[in-house]
Amino acid sequence: MIGISSFAFHELPLSEALEKIEPMTDCAEIFSEGLHDLFREEELAFFYDLKYTVHAPGTDMNLSSLREPIRLAAISLVEQLAGICNELDSDILVVHPGYFSYPVDMMHAQRAFERSIVDLENISRDTGVRMCIENMPKWDCFLLRNPDIDLGDNGFTLDVGHANTRGNLNNLLTMKYSISHFHLHDNNGEIDDHFFIGGGNMDFPSFSSLLNKSKAIKIIGNKCEEDVLKSLEALKRMGTK
Repeated sequence: MIGISSFAFHELPLSEALEKIEPMTDCAEIFSEGLHDLFREEELAFFYDLKYTVHAPGTDMNLSSLREPIRLAAISLVEQLAGICNELDSDILVVHPGYFSYPVDMMHAQRAFERSIVDLENISRDTGVRMCIENMPKWDCFLLRNPDIDLGDNGFTLDVGHANTRGNLNNLLTMKYSISHFHLHDNNGEIDDHFFIGGGNMDFPSFSSLLNKSKAIKIIGNKCEEDVLKSLEALKRMGTK
């Protein structure tokens, strides 16, 4: 199934964003930030005939925080959002692994994230919502830029554009993690541009067979409606559904 991230319509209220998405596809990923914050706007999603996945906010969320009260607050928000997912019949919740400010703190942040991995597993068992942890772009402050952390029983969101900025897409396509969810967009390998598919230097046809065989939902993550339409056409040419 192909879905579209509400991020492409982030300047619109959630209701208008979903009105845009509904004629294009059967699935929307609600990026729970700004005008699409599900903690405020959940009720609007019930009016549309769409399958939902949910992307947890990045604002005020750090699952790798060195400060344990802050990490636990982030876990609490994830737990609350998983409850919202249940109400929306969404079985996928995408989360970022977290970040740190100074290189000296990376080891401590990784240990904090390892505790969060266990907490995410527990939330998933309690709610039935799959926690899908996303790989991050090449910015040094992020964890999970490489497949170097055991995610336990949690799912994995492969963001192909993020991987392209790290030059490790091929490794991530063939790694030990089972890919539970895809984020699809393009770039030129330097900046996380979120171009339409074919707008950067990524060789999508080289892994189209994997996309076509996978039963995981593929979410188009562009910045505007025009690019979303171009990406939909590109996926259609590749036979991706």
